[in-house]
Amino acid sequence: MFGFEAERSIPSLIVGIILLALGGIPLLANLGVIPNFLPGALTGIIGSIALYLIAAGGLYMIIDAFLEGLDEPNGVVTLIVGLIIVAVGIINILNKFGILGFSVPFMNEMVYNILFVVEGLFLGIGAFFMQ
Repeated sequence: MFGFEAERSIPSLIVGIILLALGGIPLLANLGVIPNFLPGALTGIIGSIALYLIAAGGLYMIIDAFLEGLDEPNGVVTLIVGLIIVAVGIINILNKFGILGFSVPFMNEMVYNILFVVEGLFLGIGAFFMQ
C-alpha cells in the first residue's frame, strides 16, 4: 500500500516535481505571490509546447496509475484524472492541426499552469503509493 520503491518511484517523483515547478512558479507569479523572475522567452516557449506537455504528463499519470495499482483508491483517482487530462490535451492538439472542428474553450495559460500543478501533485503523491 504505502512504500517508496526507488527503482519505480524516483522517476515519478522527479517528473512530478518538474511538472509542479513548471506550473507552480508561473501560477504563483500570476497570482502575485512571488515576483515574476522568468524571462518572457521562457514563458513563451512553455506556452507553445504546453499542450504537448499536458498530454504527455496525462499519459505518464495513466502509466503511473497502473504502477500504483488499480486496487488502491489513489491509483483509480490518478487513472481518472490522467484520462481527463489526456483527453483535454489531445482534443486541443487535434484542433490545432485542423483535424477536429472544436476545442476545449477554457484553455489558457492559467489553466495550463493549474493542469501542470495537478499532474505534478498526483505524480509526486503516487511515487509513495507504488506497489
